[in-house]
Amino acid sequence: MIGINDGITTEIDDIKITGIAAAHEFLDIDIKSGRYPYLGFIVEYKGLKFYHAGYTCLYEGMISKLKKWELDIAFLPINGRDAKRLKTGCIGNMTYQEAADLSGALKPKITIPGHYGMFNHNTEDPELFTEYMSVKYPEQRVHVCSPGKRYIFKISNNL
Repeated sequence: MIGINDGITTEIDDIKITGIAAAHEFLDIDIKSGRYPYLGFIVEYKGLKFYHAGYTCLYEGMISKLKKWELDIAFLPINGRDAKRLKTGCIGNMTYQEAADLSGALKPKITIPGHYGMFNHNTEDPELFTEYMSVKYPEQRVHVCSPGKRYIFKISNNL
């Protein structure tokens, strides 16, 4: 097992993985270890670069940190957060609007929304995300995956 932290990269054969601090719902850091308990990841493999945000909200400096990569794919949570969920211990993520704006800032070749449809008390309609993207960032490609279906994206200039 290889541990990583925010901004730390590890390489295994042809795969490079960089940790990106995630704010789940707050940008926490362990004072003793200096490590972030929640991470997203940039994965690089044979020219393909994708970002899996994991559970996160936007935080100051996140966009500039992520702009170091020209992303092919961004997997972003869209299920949001609110006081009702937080009161029950359900920690939130980006809203679909925040995820769309992050995608708009990063301009990946394709954005895939995630973190919806698993739990009735903590979900969002991915069509709201795609509609918002089509209005605000019409030049950007979005793909909504179906559970259990396999997708293959080929590496090319236009993905």
